Amino acid sequence: MNNTAIWQRHPYLVAAAIIACTTCIRIAFLWSNQLDLVYDEAQYWDWTRHMQFSYYSKGPLIAWIIKSWTSIFGDTQFGVRIGAVFNSFLTQSILLYGMGHLMKRPVAALWAVILANTIPLFLASGILMTTDSPLLVCWLTALFAVYAASENPEGKASYIVLGVTMALGILAKYMMLAMIGVVFFYCIGLWRRRMLSKVFVKRIAIAMTIGTVVGFLPILIWNMQNDWVGFRHVAKLAGVNKSAIAEPFFRFDRFPEYFGSQIGLLTPWWFAFLIFGGWTALKQGWTKKGAEALGDDSRVREALLLSVGFWMLWGFFIFWSFHKRIYPNWSAMSYAAGIMLAAIAVEQGHVWGKNALVIRGKRIPLRKTGVIIGVVLFLLMHSLGELPFRSRSFNPAMRLMGWTDMSDKLQELTDNMPNPDKVFYFSDRYGVTASLSFYAPGQPQAFCADFGRRKAQYDLWETPEAKKGWDAIFVRHKPIDVQPLKELFESVDVMEYQTTHTNGYGPKYYIAILKNYNGKWPKRDSGSY
Repeated sequence: MNNTAIWQRHPYLVAAAIIACTTCIRIAFLWSNQLDLVYDEAQYWDWTRHMQFSYYSKGPLIAWIIKSWTSIFGDTQFGVRIGAVFNSFLTQSILLYGMGHLMKRPVAALWAVILANTIPLFLASGILMTTDSPLLVCWLTALFAVYAASENPEGKASYIVLGVTMALGILAKYMMLAMIGVVFFYCIGLWRRRMLSKVFVKRIAIAMTIGTVVGFLPILIWNMQNDWVGFRHVAKLAGVNKSAIAEPFFRFDRFPEYFGSQIGLLTPWWFAFLIFGGWTALKQGWTKKGAEALGDDSRVREALLLSVGFWMLWGFFIFWSFHKRIYPNWSAMSYAAGIMLAAIAVEQGHVWGKNALVIRGKRIPLRKTGVIIGVVLFLLMHSLGELPFRSRSFNPAMRLMGWTDMSDKLQELTDNMPNPDKVFYFSDRYGVTASLSFYAPGQPQAFCADFGRRKAQYDLWETPEAKKGWDAIFVRHKPIDVQPLKELFESVDVMEYQTTHTNGYGPKYYIAILKNYNGKWPKRDSGSY
């Protein structure tokens, strides 16, 4: 009788079952419409009504994907988000194939699938249609293509796959350009180990150059046509513009928040396995003793690529967090390699020789505890709208509920206008504007007034001057300063509205009922990006 666990005997079968089961749960969750669209999702959907070469903050791939799915399922929350579920399915399948077949680690591949369904960062990416969702698919595929090409430099397929994923990844998010750095340092590592093939260097340079040019060209053309606003915006966020340089370079107050967010995105137990796996790979790939101990060129290549793929990006954002505020998801692509490093460590079952925590004499197995808590997190994540907790402190998804109710309120307010067919909607924040476009009656194009804010995509589109004489509804999430509105409308009436959902209260919004628009539109052009 074979006493080996089924997940060790049939890792592919168990992994396939997990992928199928979790995908079905995600689809059911989306179908239930428990959570309204987040601001960025609503904005990306709004982009699909203005198909362009690029957009203010991102490339066009996210709009293409959403447009493809909404053409099937309609302009609904399900239609917007189903692409995230599909991308999650692809991500898990790529992990399974790449680690199992290419790296010949089937059990670690199973653990990678398990981690992808128990780590909050990947859980959110599986249900929210953000740019990180398609980028992760492209990044993972590119990593495995680089590995396969270094294993077989004479083959052509890996280079073609790399070029295609580079192009698509750049169209998804500029972060894909960091893959150039990953490959550069990987080549240095191979050269140090005397494993660098001239054929590999030549072909991978050609593939990445072609992919980068193809992916970047439409973005470049669009920025040339729009005063380089996209590049200015990225420079502002990255902290490389003039105003950022004027600040002290090192600020220690931002690091604790950023570092804590990274542990939270992964959970402490998987984070511990990741750091152990990353440190082990660093020693195995970059020290002569470590490489000799492996005794296998394929394993050395694996250690080099995964250590570079994780530490280069992760370390950079740790360093940069002392200079500029770093959003928690900016380092997301480092966890593509990171999840594989963690999976390899989990397969070994210990962190620096310890496979359990001992608390007050009780032994708590790290691996088993991580899986149990991870399953609980998965179930909680996919039932957020039904949880009985009405406080945002206990249920952060509360802020993602309320726009469906707001839609009904907007319909009521519109119907009470003298001429409901001549009412437009606007805000002074891009997120609320995007949500108005999606949830206002008839899904009209909403507008974003500039009463003193940084630029947004809506500044590049039509404004409502032609609607002179119309009434309007203005919405924002903070108290309204009526004076700027009085300069645009004959009358201004302000009200507070507390949104609700099936299980409690959502965010509070402030609404202004506006009569007789005079045709003027504020354009302060503060120069902030």
